Amino acid sequence: HLGDNITGVFWAAFVLFSWTTGSIMSGALLERVRMSGYLILTAIMGGIVWVIAAAWGWSYGGWLTVHFGYHDFAASGVVHGIAGIFTLGVLFRLGPRIGKYDRSGGARNFKPQNLHLTLMGLMIIFTGFYAFYAACLAITAGTAPGWANIYFSPATLSAITFTITMGFAGGFTGGYIFSKGDPFWTLSGGLAGVVTVSAGADIYQPSLVMILSFFAAGIAIWVGNFLAVRMRVDDAVGAVAVHGVMGFIGVLLVGVFASGYPTGVAGVETSLLGQAVGVAALFPLAFLSGYIISGILKQFNMLRVPAEVELEGLDIAEYGGDFFPEFGMADEMIVNADGSEELAAPVLLAAFHDLKST
Repeated sequence: HLGDNITGVFWAAFVLFSWTTGSIMSGALLERVRMSGYLILTAIMGGIVWVIAAAWGWSYGGWLTVHFGYHDFAASGVVHGIAGIFTLGVLFRLGPRIGKYDRSGGARNFKPQNLHLTLMGLMIIFTGFYAFYAACLAITAGTAPGWANIYFSPATLSAITFTITMGFAGGFTGGYIFSKGDPFWTLSGGLAGVVTVSAGADIYQPSLVMILSFFAAGIAIWVGNFLAVRMRVDDAVGAVAVHGVMGFIGVLLVGVFASGYPTGVAGVETSLLGQAVGVAALFPLAFLSGYIISGILKQFNMLRVPAEVELEGLDIAEYGGDFFPEFGMADEMIVNADGSEELAAPVLLAAFHDLKST
């Protein structure tokens, strides 16, 4: 329909965001998930779970929007929250990587070897976020054409562009300060910042975005460490903390800082209660879906690779080639729970033998 400037644009955005959910989950499951199981999880999350969430809250006709004024402009909850918490359910079933925890239960930290690639990848993600935000807008037709979001509320491209930039800046700064200069969490802090403010990016003041994203980075770091140390959840890239937890916190923050803003064609006012109802509906949808589906895959031995394959490396076992021949396990360092460092190879081999003997 050539006169439809809204539905077609957002259909393309829906497809884009369904792919995004799978990419969010991929990093958290690194080094131990079967490719077949991952593809099934991605298809179900991106093709069913995310679509249900979007129909509920990322639509001008969704029941969360119509009845509760739910506002989630750039999908903090319906994309990032759904993907992150779905991943949390999968991680409970998948289990930690070999050697992640010592015999006393202390969490080890695998030191990164390719920070230049990490920086490059995250900068590509940040660049893509500008397109992600732009995909949440469409040009309305009529006597006074302009920009509108998914809820048919007015919005401007220039405003959200500035908002996302402030979100990156605040998140980067907070990540650097709260992590005391840790490279991984400095970069992830920028991502956590923009995920948090995405729900209200079309209506927030830029100064508020800077403040919210700054503290969001600190919260994400704390959540990531809590999950690893206390909950024994081995999330290789912090996806649950950065996307899942901060995504839903971002949804709640709209109810705090944008309460009373009209949402949707019915003009229902945004409220903390309405945003909380959205979180209460979306959180269990995501977690239970991931937990149940991964449990079924585990029963059929389709979730995790054998221990021998994990130790050898999935690039060799799955694809028959070593993608990083210049790096070897003999050079990799691991940080123990007490802060001491040692070569990873003997630690992982010892953990492997412990696993086989149990």
